[in-house]
Amino acid sequence: MPEDERARQVSGVAELAAGAYAAVGADGLYDYLAPEVIANCSKHGLATALASQPVPEGFVRMSSVNFDGDNARAKIVQRVQDGAGTKEVEVEWTFVSAGDSWRLTHVPGIEGCSR
Repeated sequence: MPEDERARQVSGVAELAAGAYAAVGADGLYDYLAPEVIANCSKHGLATALASQPVPEGFVRMSSVNFDGDNARAKIVQRVQDGAGTKEVEVEWTFVSAGDSWRLTHVPGIEGCSR
């Protein structure tokens, strides 16, 4: 598959996941996690792990993506609310190819997730 097509797929999944995260919090993001992450991370665990992270108000764009085999490392720009109003922040999300889709293997804060 050409890399630009894979980049479009990753961007699409990132946009859906960020939208779900913005709409319903960690529960929305949970549906986009890779099976190997879910094996070690419950919905409650994800909510707890991400509690200190700002919940995005929405997806702005994917600024870059790099592929390494079946893995992708993407820079995602999101809108977040802070004390001074809304600002754009860039975070790094990692994905793994899962069948005909891409699943999240890492978002900031997830390293604290457990069952």
